Amino acid sequence: MNRGTALLVGGSSQIGMAVLIELLGPPPRRVVLAGRPSEELWENAEKLRDLGYHVTTTQYDAAFQADEIEGMLEHVVADNQLGLAVVAVGSMAGKSFAEGLVVNGLAVAALVEILVRRMSAAGSGQLVLLSSAAAARPRTAIAAYSLGKQLADSTAVLLAPQAAAAGVRILVVRPGFVATRMTDGLTRPPLSSTAAQVAQRVAQTLPGQSVVVWVPKPMGLVVWLLRRLPSRLLPETLR
Repeated sequence: MNRGTALLVGGSSQIGMAVLIELLGPPPRRVVLAGRPSEELWENAEKLRDLGYHVTTTQYDAAFQADEIEGMLEHVVADNQLGLAVVAVGSMAGKSFAEGLVVNGLAVAALVEILVRRMSAAGSGQLVLLSSAAAARPRTAIAAYSLGKQLADSTAVLLAPQAAAAGVRILVVRPGFVATRMTDGLTRPPLSSTAAQVAQRVAQTLPGQSVVVWVPKPMGLVVWLLRRLPSRLLPETLR
């Protein structure tokens, strides 16, 4: 495991926190949580401090321009090389279609490219992008979320070979339904998972060579089959 500074972008994310904790290794280690100021962000920072990690927080917003993202990362690596980055940014609550595309896709794709470039220049690093099964099969009901995730997902997959040649490991995680605050109140469908199960699957896969991991594992086959069925044969929730 590459030590260095560990960064979680989407510092209030339950899935992101579960993955980060699974990959951190034993304390001490410098950890930076980046996100919008919130109670969840502060609580996650305190949880990590209680575990013995040296934690700071910094602001990240999907509205940031590339130079602002660069500035945020400059602060992150001021004293230590960036060893691990977990990107857990996403929302289905966009006020418009355009906002959904930016928050879930355009901004994340730009962030991933900058992270890969910085890690490649340093010659090492691990980047975990929390994507979605919806990136591989967009759904009408969550079109902006799906298409945004598809953009970010494709960016990471396309950059993975050149990143690997520079010593940087990229893993794209495609879970189905995950029980979190964002899905609270929704009926859990078959093949749903928890944040802890996503984290365990990531930890098992990261040492290997796979660029994409599905959670749970059968989800990849299910999506493959759904993409080949005429939409008229599917219930509206799956179209």
